[in-house]
Parts: sequence; C-alpha cells; structure tokens
Amino acid sequence: MKSKKLKIHYIIFFLVIAIFLFLLILWNWNFGKNKNIIWGATFSKLQAEELGLDWVQVYGTMIDELNFKIIRLPIYWPDVEKKPGEYDFSSYNWMIKKAAEKNIEIMPVLGRRVPRWPECHIPDIYKNLPEEKIQEKIFNLINAEVDYFKKFDNIKKWQIDNEPFADFFGKCPVADYSLLEKEILLVKKLDYRPVVITESGELSWWLKGAKIADILGISMYRQTWNKKWGWFNYPLPPAYYVLKAKFARLFTGVRQIINTELQTEPWARNRYSKNEIINDPNLKDMNLFDQLYAMDINQVKDNIKFAKKVGFSENYLWGVEWWYFMGQKYGHWEFWEYGKELK
Repeated sequence: MKSKKLKIHYIIFFLVIAIFLFLLILWNWNFGKNKNIIWGATFSKLQAEELGLDWVQVYGTMIDELNFKIIRLPIYWPDVEKKPGEYDFSSYNWMIKKAAEKNIEIMPVLGRRVPRWPECHIPDIYKNLPEEKIQEKIFNLINAEVDYFKKFDNIKKWQIDNEPFADFFGKCPVADYSLLEKEILLVKKLDYRPVVITESGELSWWLKGAKIADILGISMYRQTWNKKWGWFNYPLPPAYYVLKAKFARLFTGVRQIINTELQTEPWARNRYSKNEIINDPNLKDMNLFDQLYAMDINQVKDNIKFAKKVGFSENYLWGVEWWYFMGQKYGHWEFWEYGKELK
C-alpha cells in the first residue's frame, strides 16, 4: 500500500512540475510570430483640441507621414448637433476623404459613448432631458450618422459605443444592454457592414460584447494610475489575451477579435476614484517628468512588441495626438518618428 501511495505522490508531483513548466513557457509565448498585423490608430479631434493643438494639422500630418492602415474615428455628438435635429458632419467628411486619398480605412465610432473622457458626450441642448428622451435623440443621431457616412467606400465596419459595459469608468448612465441591442439593429437595418463592440481588455471577460458583436474589439493597457496604488503595471502575459479570446470564440461564436485600443500614451492621473470623480486632468496638465516616467519611447516599443506577441490581426494605437503634442511642445519627436517606421 505504501508503495502504491508513493507512486501516486510521485505522479502528482511530476504533474505539478509539468503544469508549472508549461505555464512558464506559455507565460511569454510569442503567439503572433510570423503573423501579418495591420496597424491602425484612434484619432480624437476632441483630444487634439484639449492638448491645444490644431487638429487639422495633426490629422493631416498623421495621414501623410505615419504608416497606419486604419483610423478609428470617434464622432462626437456635441460636435455635430449644435441645434436640435441639425447635423453638421463637415469636419468628419474632410477626415474620411483625406484618409481615402491614401487608401486608409476609417472605422467611425457612433453614438453617445465614444472614446475620450468623460466617455459619454452629450450636447448641451439635451443635457437636462430625462434618460428616455436622450435615448430617442441617440437613435436619431445614429440614424443620421450611418445615413451620411455609408456613402464612403473606405468605411469597412462600424463601432457602436465604446466599452459600453465599463460602468467603472466615465460619467455615463449604467450600462443598458437593451439600448445597445436596439442601436445595433438600427445600424444593421441601415447598412450591411459589420458592427464592432468593444470591451475592456483587462477588466472584463469580453462575453457580453462578443455575444452581440460581428467583430469584438478589446483594449490593451499595460500601465495605469489610481489613487490607491499610484502607478501600476499589469502583470499579464500575452497568453492572458489569447486564452480569453479562445473562450470568447468558444462560448459566443464571435469570429474576429481585434485590439482597438493599444496604449501608447501615459495614463492621465486622478481621472476617477471608486465612488466619485476627483477631477478631470488632461495630459497637458502633467509635468514632463511624469509623462515620460509613465510612457517613454522604450515603453511604447515594449507595448507594441507585447501586442505583436498576442497576435491579433488588427491593432489600433491610442495616443497619436499626444505624440504630436510631445514633439510640438517639448521637442520629443521620437514618438512621431517611431510611428513612421511602424509597419
């Protein structure tokens, strides 16, 4: 009996060692080796303006000089509807046409919740309306957006809202699954192109978004800041994202998963606490030391190398407006110059 128990103990011991070694190898495995990756970027007109930049100059220079194949373009509701029912898409019309000249794809982000703080962007003319009335205006907005932008051939897919289930971040109403479903149905009624729904890459299981998306987009953040811990590096390996993608595909049937927000700018400090908004600083409010401490060129390169190891087919960089800001204000053009080399 002792001999039998001893054998079982040996088997368990070697299984534990084998599993440990397997996880150790898996930890930093290069899942994207030899994969063809398409590089894109998010461009936020709002962020460029908040950094004190000429957004036309930044966008035009980005299109002409950097090697992005896709631009994720948030359409800001207060920017396009200043009078009830009157929509002005001229700025975005120019941006999409400018991209088309270089054969660059555009992915518009539609609706109320689109990238950049405070996440939910509502025109002043509607801010005092009850939520049910605001939702009616959202449907009008999305209808106008799709009806206008569907004429552009370089739009291949639509994103509706941005991380709509991320109740832990932003100044937004509680996530409304039924509202999102209705928005998706509206877009599909108006146009044939696939719909992208995004999820937090680190802080969700992706399943809610994957269930209703044609394409699932996830974010990929490596360094953040919060009041409790200060600067924090996520100790997550490429396998974390790869395994979550496999689970999402298995349990929801979603086929394509892309990285719609790869961090290449520092996290702005004091964005929020658990229960309240502390303040709303922009990156321009951080001193140069803090900005470079949180995200220097080596960290940008490391984040891109990390994304390559994960191996999603499309990766959109987050922070190109900040790259230009760092060059124009501080002479730190190394970020912009690196963007020219990215292929």
